Amino acid sequence: MDKKPAVCLIYEFLSEQGGLEREIINHARFFQDNGFSVKILTCHLDKNILDLLPFEGLKVEEISIIKTPFESFNLMFCMIGFNKMNKYNPDLFFSYSFPSNYIIRNKKSKKINYVNHYPHFIYLKNEELDEWKNSTQGVKREFAAFLGKIFNRYFIKLDKKLIKLCDLLFMNSKFTQGRLDKLYNTRSIVSYPPLDKAFSNVKPTIIKEKYIFSSSRIIPDKKYEWLIGSVSLMKNKLPIYLAGSVDKDYKIKLMKYSKEKKVVLKFLGRLKTNEIINYYASAQVFAFPTPREDFGLVPAESLSCGTPVVAWGDGAGPCEQIIDGENGYLAKPYELKDFALKLDLILNSNLKTKNKINIIKSSQIFSYDNIKLQFMKEINNII
Repeated sequence: MDKKPAVCLIYEFLSEQGGLEREIINHARFFQDNGFSVKILTCHLDKNILDLLPFEGLKVEEISIIKTPFESFNLMFCMIGFNKMNKYNPDLFFSYSFPSNYIIRNKKSKKINYVNHYPHFIYLKNEELDEWKNSTQGVKREFAAFLGKIFNRYFIKLDKKLIKLCDLLFMNSKFTQGRLDKLYNTRSIVSYPPLDKAFSNVKPTIIKEKYIFSSSRIIPDKKYEWLIGSVSLMKNKLPIYLAGSVDKDYKIKLMKYSKEKKVVLKFLGRLKTNEIINYYASAQVFAFPTPREDFGLVPAESLSCGTPVVAWGDGAGPCEQIIDGENGYLAKPYELKDFALKLDLILNSNLKTKNKINIIKSSQIFSYDNIKLQFMKEINNII
């Protein structure tokens, strides 16, 4: 009997409930579906995530020899060699970041890098870097930004060298591909983040309230202030429901701002997949206020539940998902008044009810089965 091919998917932190974590899960299942032995490796694991996201049936292992409660320390220990990587010699490593590429750099296995964006702590400058480093809980981004400033030239050179060690590069959107193929002087393949299987046959429990929904990591660089400001300008003003983890200070800031703007704001916290589907399917419209997002999986999730989306028409990832007048609208970047007009337009035209079937169909390009077919075709070409 032939031995199963083995793959290890590696990312430095499994501690947040975001789109990247869902990508890792779905990619792992792609490999499982095709007969691979699969392990997910990480330097830091928050075990609560295993319950909040659909990790059932997947092996997740921490590779840091020295374990602390702090993500940055665990990553640092892994990167200077205090890791268990000598245990792992799969046929393929599948990585998601600059630190992951560094940890596997000396491995003889085939290497594939799935690129969501360039390493922010290396390439962002000035105000953009300041906003990024302050946009998450804990000090991990601040620590990364500090190192990035000190060793900037070295890290840029190292990042490009590590990219060249990969046998295949996937990019999460045409927008990302256009920017990073030029940066890295390489040729990559676009593989969109796949929707969870749960979104392929949506049977929600409908929530009766009327609201505007948004979901993601609730951090400053996602620009939720812009959403509140836009809703305050609407003629058909509705409450905003936000799903996702949020830092206490940022939550207070948003609550204060929403009161000033006379907008009702409700925080739902971190939701399980079946719970968030109910909110997607029940919303009047999904609002995505993040500028220049590399892809943005949550708009696709909303579309698969039959709910239209408003995002920015800035040429970024959501523009590859939204078809004006069919499944939502793209607002003029970054005009809050136009964003408000597009939200009102969806409500006034009753777009969700009139075009629900086409809205759902528009998401099928991102379905689990469609993405898996192209993904595994590329994998099989190099294994």
